[in-house]
Amino acid sequence: MKKLGVLLALLVLFGTLATGTVGAVYIPSSGDFGVYIFGSSSNVTISDGRLVLDATGSEYVRAWLNVTEFQAIEFDYQAYANNVLSGVSFMSGSSGVGLTFIEYDTGSIEVRKISGANYPQYDGSSDTIGGSIDAGTSFRNKYVHFRIEFQQRGTEWDLLVYKDGFLLYNLTNVQQHIDPLSIEKVVFGVPAVGIGNNLGWQGKVEFNNIQIYEVEYHIQLSLKDALSNQPLTGVTVKENGNVIGTLVDGGSLDLTKGTHTLTFEKSGYWSVTKTIDVQGDMTVSVEMYPDSAAFKFENFPSDISIPENTIYTLTFTLSPISTDAAYNTYLSLSGLSNVLEVQKDGQAVSPESGKYYLGDISGPTQISIKFKAGAVGQHGFTLSFESHDAIMSKTYTTTKSVTYTVEPLPFSVQMPSEWQVGQNELRISESSGQSYLITAVLKDSQGNEVWSDSHAFSPYEAYSFSVNVPSEGQYTLELQWNGQVATYDVTVNPAITLTTKQLTVEKGGEGTIVLHFKNPSSDVQYYTIKVSGGFLPSEINQSISVGPLTEKDVSIAFAVPEDLTYDAYELQVQVLQGNATVFQDKVAVSIGDSGGFTLFGGSSGNTWLWLGVGGLGLLALVGLARRR
Repeated sequence: MKKLGVLLALLVLFGTLATGTVGAVYIPSSGDFGVYIFGSSSNVTISDGRLVLDATGSEYVRAWLNVTEFQAIEFDYQAYANNVLSGVSFMSGSSGVGLTFIEYDTGSIEVRKISGANYPQYDGSSDTIGGSIDAGTSFRNKYVHFRIEFQQRGTEWDLLVYKDGFLLYNLTNVQQHIDPLSIEKVVFGVPAVGIGNNLGWQGKVEFNNIQIYEVEYHIQLSLKDALSNQPLTGVTVKENGNVIGTLVDGGSLDLTKGTHTLTFEKSGYWSVTKTIDVQGDMTVSVEMYPDSAAFKFENFPSDISIPENTIYTLTFTLSPISTDAAYNTYLSLSGLSNVLEVQKDGQAVSPESGKYYLGDISGPTQISIKFKAGAVGQHGFTLSFESHDAIMSKTYTTTKSVTYTVEPLPFSVQMPSEWQVGQNELRISESSGQSYLITAVLKDSQGNEVWSDSHAFSPYEAYSFSVNVPSEGQYTLELQWNGQVATYDVTVNPAITLTTKQLTVEKGGEGTIVLHFKNPSSDVQYYTIKVSGGFLPSEINQSISVGPLTEKDVSIAFAVPEDLTYDAYELQVQVLQGNATVFQDKVAVSIGDSGGFTLFGGSSGNTWLWLGVGGLGLLALVGLARRR
């Protein structure tokens, strides 16, 4: 419980009140004393820690302290009568004249008064702690110490009154009378009320060492390293420059209601100042950055969850902890493969040798990283910001680990085992028990839409889209639903390829063109192959079929004329499916010399010359053998 040292401001206006003042009122700001007086002649003195009420007459003189919440109040008080009319008994039970030393103003709740005298006691029949003294009895030079305290018991409050350290009485279950958390003011006073016929009283009451103990709340603190999220120990907490605790992660402070500005300090870390509004028990999270880092991350998302195959944009604010450490900044990404784009304040940043140059960061800067989610499961990557001081003599590194969860789509997707030109079946089955619209869009490598279709799915419904692929190449398939987009890469490999792009033939010989056919569908595919041009006297036509889910090579033979003018020709190859051309290409044909034995290479015209030379050499060897 935190003690509030009450500063009793000297109110000059009410330091000495003139005789006959009636109804003078002072309403103070919170924390000050106010005085309102009814009486014929009164004197109120208020100074630091001391309140004196000196009254003459038959009215009530009292002063109050504005408070919002408190749990206990302590003070010493002394009272004495200077002149009392004879035959009058003071402070005798609830009907006697007593000293009201605390009164609670609670609005609609009935005011409770606790009064005391020389030997105060609670008689159980009223709201007065009473006693009795004879006329002329005084308490001069005798101080009595009182403490009035509220103690919470479950949802109820008990009111305890201590006199000189001993429990005077315990009034339980007082919440039906008063809630200490709703008290608006505490009143100190001295009555000068006559009993009987115009009886009066002249006396003095002194309050000394007044202390208010405010209600405190339990503040639990989460103290973490902002970059690693590891718990911290030995964190010093200060308020108004004063140390109020040294804590570990999960430790706590007791603070009064209202606004508190706290400073958290730890060796090796930048200090953190945080303002909190205490209205009850609460948990406060504090992230501290190592002093080797230059930036702090603000508005950084937590618990990142991404549906599989969707594109996610991680957006946060990068703020310099010190602008002297935020020059020439680079961003590096580690462990993130499908990066699509990095932006700084909405402008795309191109990578340079695997890094993104952000320049000087002088204030809060928005950073966005767009990437495609991977497979279902837990994933992570690392952000690293490298910066320098103004003269590039010191390097700061701010590293942040990012974890995210990839969750299954609310529907299952069954794609063709191999995409082909033409119609392809895409089957989607709703699996979450929800109803929503799914739009399927096929885009080419330039981002242009080449096909789209939509279907409104009922819970657990299955539906097949017929995706029309116009030609071979690379595509992106998007599945759009509820503001989200799942993307898939689609590659349409050629169904027909020309194996013999170049070949060499001889005059009067034959040549063969080979084409490879692949059928990824479940239907038989029929084709017509046409070869024309070059030295061919007429077009070659050949019809073929390819079975479901099979591949095969098809050879087209042709004859080479004897009388050719050129040593190279070009043949046109065309494949039709029905009346539509689905493939066409060219074959480069080189013409070689016709037949004959060739020794040591060269043309056939030199063959006999080489044979003659070889024969002479052989005869020479035979002659040498005989001479031996």
